[in-house]
Amino acid sequence: MSDPILALPRLPIVGEQPFQGDLLNRKQLAVHLTTYLYRLQAGAVLAIDASWGEGKTWFGRNWAEHLKNEAHSVIYIDAFEQDYIEDPFMLLSAEILEVIGENDLAPKLTETAANIAKALLPLGTKILVNAIGHWALGTSNLSDKANDILESAVDDSADTSSVWIKDRLTKHAGDKVLMQEFKAQLTQFANSDPDRPVVIFIDELDRCKPTFAVELIERIKHFFDVPNIVFVLLLNRNQLEKAVKGVYGAETDAALYLSKFVNFFFKLPKEQVGETLRYERTKRFVQNVAKNYKFDAGSQIESFVQGISLLAPVLNLSLRDIERCIALYAFAYPHNISDHLLAYVTALKVSDSALFVRILANDPTAHRIAKERIDSINARLIHNPTGDYYLNALSEWHKGHIEGFDKVTDKFKNYAGHLGQYDIGIDQIFEALNKEIDLQMEMS
Repeated sequence: MSDPILALPRLPIVGEQPFQGDLLNRKQLAVHLTTYLYRLQAGAVLAIDASWGEGKTWFGRNWAEHLKNEAHSVIYIDAFEQDYIEDPFMLLSAEILEVIGENDLAPKLTETAANIAKALLPLGTKILVNAIGHWALGTSNLSDKANDILESAVDDSADTSSVWIKDRLTKHAGDKVLMQEFKAQLTQFANSDPDRPVVIFIDELDRCKPTFAVELIERIKHFFDVPNIVFVLLLNRNQLEKAVKGVYGAETDAALYLSKFVNFFFKLPKEQVGETLRYERTKRFVQNVAKNYKFDAGSQIESFVQGISLLAPVLNLSLRDIERCIALYAFAYPHNISDHLLAYVTALKVSDSALFVRILANDPTAHRIAKERIDSINARLIHNPTGDYYLNALSEWHKGHIEGFDKVTDKFKNYAGHLGQYDIGIDQIFEALNKEIDLQMEMS
């Protein structure tokens, strides 16, 4: 067998058809939201909220393709890839102009957007741009006002900031007219098909620099809030609220602030714990990931797949967490220790690394926390027989570390009984299994 894969494989986000391989039934949400879009002729900003690793990008890309198939004008922006741009206004307007293409409206909208972008540039950037142009081109073909600012900065004969502020004050009325022109032209573009809103997806907003993320949602409100344009933000709301506080101060009511810019937040649904653990659907996803690591769909790693599928809702594993579990298993493969127990050790390590470190140190309090977590969820579930036996066995495992293994019943001993042939004591199983999925380095 070839060396194990240590990195997560890059899978195609969109298949031949939107939502192909939709293992979590998210197409249903997209269809529902698409119907809702037709009621938003006044324009809106929607946010799809989910934690990191829950599949926001997959959902967004597939919904975007679904909308394109229904003849919507769609723009998809990865904000994190482009947060180096000086001002988000330039990013948004450039993407819209690219969609407009050679439409008759394009020249006017380009000129208006350029004038607004120039007005929005910070003073320092204006001076730098003009200084570089002056030096590189050897020309005075620059705006008179920019040259005045540049010369005042070079010879230190005037207060540059004062010159700039006075200039902006005299142009304030013109700037308001410019904004009105931009919105009117943008509305004309958006109404080219009144029955289908233009949909602009903005992904990875919560991963951007805080200043860029905050400025972007402010620019949307101030410049792009026009009828028949709907923005869809794909984000982690908690992280974006932290960005707001990072810009405006820790005492800022970030939730209230965002409510002024985002009309509706929708939580991206995930596989929640239910009466049957939604086991089969989760298992299909786990098997699909395992297949990408060249594991057979049959019995090759069936016990591990079964364990992760049962544990995913119990430990609140994200889709990315599940992928990491399979990656760690691929690293450990092949081995002879119980796959059911390895599944739990892997899932615990991925989902709560701090608690896992304490468990490795045989901290009774950490074992008690883990046991109570399993018991609390277990009490609310109706399992299949396998799931019921498995979770009770894991609870017994922690109980042994807390009260002593003489108090442990056969529920766990049946899983651990064969380990004696590997000279592994029942109290050493956590450490032994961790070594299977970790790099051990000898210190000289």
